[in-house]
Amino acid sequence: MAEKHPSYHNLPDRTPIRQRGGLGLSSTVLLAAVVFLLGNSLPKISWISIPGVSEALNKEPSTKYSVSDLTAAKCPPQPPLLDKGSDWNPMTDDAFIELASKRLSKAVQIDTVSFDNMPMDASDSAFDKHYKLSEWLESEYPNLFKAPLKHEYVNTHGHLFTWEGTDSKLKPILLMAHTDTVPVLPATLDQWTFEPWSGRIESDVLPDTPGKWIWGRGSSDCKNQLLGTFNAVERLVQEGYKPERTILIANGFDEEVGGFRGAQSISKVMQDRYGPNSIAFALDEGFSGISTEYGASVASFGMAEKGAINVVIRVENPGGHSSVPPEHTGIGVMSLILTALEAHPFRPELNPMGPFIKHLSCLADLAPDAPSKLKKDLKNPKKWDKMARDLAGGDRIMNSYLATTQAIDIIGGGVKINALPEYVEAQVNSRISFTSSVDETLEHLVEIIKPVVDSLNYTFSPFDNSRKSSIRHVSLELDGRGRLEPAPITSAEDPSFELMGGTTKAVFGKDTLITPTGMYANTDTRMMWNLTTNLYRFTPSVMSDFHVHTVDERMPLDGHLNTTRFIYKLIKNSEGWRD
Repeated sequence: MAEKHPSYHNLPDRTPIRQRGGLGLSSTVLLAAVVFLLGNSLPKISWISIPGVSEALNKEPSTKYSVSDLTAAKCPPQPPLLDKGSDWNPMTDDAFIELASKRLSKAVQIDTVSFDNMPMDASDSAFDKHYKLSEWLESEYPNLFKAPLKHEYVNTHGHLFTWEGTDSKLKPILLMAHTDTVPVLPATLDQWTFEPWSGRIESDVLPDTPGKWIWGRGSSDCKNQLLGTFNAVERLVQEGYKPERTILIANGFDEEVGGFRGAQSISKVMQDRYGPNSIAFALDEGFSGISTEYGASVASFGMAEKGAINVVIRVENPGGHSSVPPEHTGIGVMSLILTALEAHPFRPELNPMGPFIKHLSCLADLAPDAPSKLKKDLKNPKKWDKMARDLAGGDRIMNSYLATTQAIDIIGGGVKINALPEYVEAQVNSRISFTSSVDETLEHLVEIIKPVVDSLNYTFSPFDNSRKSSIRHVSLELDGRGRLEPAPITSAEDPSFELMGGTTKAVFGKDTLITPTGMYANTDTRMMWNLTTNLYRFTPSVMSDFHVHTVDERMPLDGHLNTTRFIYKLIKNSEGWRD
């Protein structure tokens, strides 16, 4: 938490920041300058004076919580430590340590980048780089590509491994990871400590990288979890282990651009094979892991995931020579709309149905250094609205946990300096709060934009597919990727929470606090809702190890070994477990 909110003694910053599918976090600097200049030089038409905008959106929120909501907001019971069967600690296995570091290094060297403009046809040559990775995986992990496991290629480059359990009546467990990575921006190449596809294995390179690390794109996202799962299953196969319930391993190849070719195709195969609601639970990557908060070691499970929409705003008006301009050009009109949007963001909220207030309750109840004010305020629902505003204010990561976010990422308009723009377009990416909906998000956008449009005497078609109704017109529509509602929220009362939590305590220490949280970006779990509502997004490593989607992506060897150990122990602990 930022220094400006000292009352909660600086809630820890859950870095890193990461957005899926190449979408940025804010509008461009140029757009910001245009919006600022136009919004401040046109007081008669600025959003401040537009009837209905400020009055409607600056009022106090109507949602008020009662004492009955305290039960929903409570920290779930802490799972007991679970440690079944013989153990294997990769951290003390010198031969495996050497092997694991070389494997992750090699995987990084195989470029499997996904770009936003990739074709939908998975057999297109744009995906050929995945052949090389698959060939290497098959040669490096031969025990996974033959009995007792069954391996299938799904839609050319997806992987589905099936390790049949001894009891076919038990629902399978699904372990997920993806094989693709985000690109490297060419302009940043000189900022990398090591070439991004080098897979360098180096020790103590920077002050904040003590010990041995594997450097390069994909080392953390997501080849750490990919190979951690492979390492664990390979070890179990070598030990002659036979799982009681079936273990499924699903690896999509286009997660970074939506998962429509990879995870969606794999999901369909599993649904056809097992039916709806047929999986006990799924584990995939996440932004959350192990952190130190208020003097406690805390494991945060991503048990919710935000929804997403991309809204296209279009302004159409007559053109003409720039020597005879109207009061507002199309770009000016668009700037007023975007200024109003950014001036009225979605309100942060501590909703008792959401996961984050439960996370705070666990810290307040169980962390030794939790401030008394945090404990006191959480027990008073009347304080929750102010708490949400205080927590989110000035901290964009905290705000992402507590509110629907909107980012103006793309804008275009005009073709010549002396010609009035006849068509201006902007695109806004919204990540929808865990307890909100697509419709609620669209209603908010219309509530802000309509008064601006009306005040300018433009006609308006918001999400109704109506045709342009005048020569001065504003329209809103969703882009081709459609609507993604927030994910089903995993219940901490499900037995899978106890299995996950007990395994975490076995690997990271018996005093580790187990807490729910949410995932504010999107993962391949979005394709698995019909198979299970028990979805965990969790990277079994210390959160300070995360350094993804940016310059100097890297993964500490210890973190990779812990990921391997967690998957190994999770499968062992599933013996006798009942969902």
